[in-house]
Amino acid sequence: MAVNKLVALFDKTLVKHRGWKHLPGSKYNFLYFVPEVYKGKDVIIQDGTVIRKGDKILEIHIDNPNLVNLETGYSSLFIMLKDELANLGRLLPEKEYEEYKAVLAITLLYRLATRAGFTVFEFESSFNRKMVSLGENILRATLRKEKEDKSKKGKKRIAKVCWISREQIMSIKMEEEIKEK
Repeated sequence: MAVNKLVALFDKTLVKHRGWKHLPGSKYNFLYFVPEVYKGKDVIIQDGTVIRKGDKILEIHIDNPNLVNLETGYSSLFIMLKDELANLGRLLPEKEYEEYKAVLAITLLYRLATRAGFTVFEFESSFNRKMVSLGENILRATLRKEKEDKSKKGKKRIAKVCWISREQIMSIKMEEEIKEK
């Protein structure tokens, strides 16, 4: 239990230090977002969007300590992710965000991200993949709900790099608005 509190404190400190914010209008507070300037090699997303060094992007991060308050079954996570992306789509037309080309997520939940429309890539560096995966697995283990399936305990997952374009997010927003009507 003490480890959970320590990890939650670390996560909270990181969020405050990096200036991560929950998405406005979120029902879940499942994701944080943070504006960034891309510094890596060119990336081509499946819809043809090219992300280049210097482009404005948004990174998204899961609010890990809040997961204990949420239903975290696969279908629930998918619903929350789609809802959060729709909220992001409502934010993108605002003047402050109109130049942002895409969203980046580095996650163990890449299968979920794929289903939501993200393009998934392996890390170029195996060292980075191992370090990020280790950190994500530690978070997952320490913040795991007590009721989770014990047979999955100890299973290590690999993090992957996930991208989704601004246009794809705007399409998700439109789909979700149609469902609401």
